[in-house]
Amino acid sequence: MKINATFYVLLVCTLLLNSFLFSQTNKMITLEVDTENINQDNIEEMATFGQPSETPNRDFTLEVENGDVIIWQGRATQASGGLVYIKLFKHEDGVQLLGTGRIKDTNNAGVIVGKVQNGESGQMEKYSIRFEVRKRGSQTWETFEIDPKLQML
Repeated sequence: MKINATFYVLLVCTLLLNSFLFSQTNKMITLEVDTENINQDNIEEMATFGQPSETPNRDFTLEVENGDVIIWQGRATQASGGLVYIKLFKHEDGVQLLGTGRIKDTNNAGVIVGKVQNGESGQMEKYSIRFEVRKRGSQTWETFEIDPKLQML
């Protein structure tokens, strides 16, 4: 009888510990860009996070929780080809949910990773993402910037 009770207590503790340890999630944000047609005047139309067309990039908001790992990556639309590299995350306004004002692409992989460290429910961070685009067949990179948001659940 004692063994059964001990087993059940250990099982419950293990399940609770696992749910606590794995409560953080990885959130992949993909910026899709029409590399052939983007310019400084049409960033809103040519670069999107996959949100509905009536939602501008400045209103795109990712809901996060403490411990979440956020991965920003870029890709070209299928029709356009080319390359898209995310180069810089920069805090603009609100609470620094990632605990820092800037995150750079330090190894030139075109990907930026941040971890939510601060914040309470409802708090928001406005930030900018700087990304570089190289059109198919070109050797020249062009730099663009957009300004979405993070919000704590």
